[in-house]
Amino acid sequence: MTVSPPPDRGMTVSPPPGRRYDRLRDILALDPETEYERIWRLITAYEFPWDFWQSASLAFFRTFGIPSIATLLHRTGEICHHTQKRADDTLLILFEIGRLGLETDEGRAYLRRMNRMHHRYTIGNGDHLYIIALYVTVPAQWIDRFGWRPLTGHEKDALAAYGRRLAHVMGVTDVPGTFGAFGAFARSYEEEHFAATQSSRRLAAASVDIAADMLPAPLRRPLRSTVRRLSLALLDERILDATGLPRPTPRDRRLATAVLRLRGRLLRRLPPRPDHRPHRLALATYPQGHRLADVGPDWMRSPRNGSTRPMD
Repeated sequence: MTVSPPPDRGMTVSPPPGRRYDRLRDILALDPETEYERIWRLITAYEFPWDFWQSASLAFFRTFGIPSIATLLHRTGEICHHTQKRADDTLLILFEIGRLGLETDEGRAYLRRMNRMHHRYTIGNGDHLYIIALYVTVPAQWIDRFGWRPLTGHEKDALAAYGRRLAHVMGVTDVPGTFGAFGAFARSYEEEHFAATQSSRRLAAASVDIAADMLPAPLRRPLRSTVRRLSLALLDERILDATGLPRPTPRDRRLATAVLRLRGRLLRRLPPRPDHRPHRLALATYPQGHRLADVGPDWMRSPRNGSTRPMD
């Protein structure tokens, strides 16, 4: 899932005064070509944690529009039969790789876990690259539209550098060199491959209510219909058509946009997240924390692997 890209409203290099922009000043002092992991963590753990990980989870939905990806995901049965866990595992692996670092033993352990999840399937280089391109560009599109401030070009350069390094350690080739090139690749890949299939429809039907399922239990039933409508309102026509989902009403689109932009304006008035409180994912599958061995489908899990790390 993704929102349609908004007009570029990138922030000027000089941030406004005030504590709210202190961390942005720190980011602008870093080199996006060599210190991209530090910038990535500041964006995802402090500046825009909810925006980034919410849109990253929606980006995964967008892969259902690619027939080769949708067919594979449907064949594994994980999304249709273990919807919440599969979605949580995808986010968790990306989160931990970024938190622990691409070059650390701990971060590489999660990367190996992801590669092991995929090794029994034939996945083309183009599909791998498309998924990475989504995780580089879709959160930036969301933040530019709904965040408390837009991303700077400096930050987007760092996201692209992070994506290039992630692709390299995954063995993906023909990687775009810039943030703009990542976006152009994703758009062209969709134009060439997006199509409605039985697999894409079944995956979408199984996944569309994940946002509602994450609500507190007493709110799930009364709010399920509203959350579904607002979730669909954030999707463009191309992915809606590819997954067979109904098009939202103009009123629902206006409402979803207004709610998220109001949230962004309110956050702009709040103090920055304290350094000692980096964001932690709150995942329904792992309310008490997780071990590395817990992550992945049933055939991968072994009680001998992994170590427990609490999540807050």
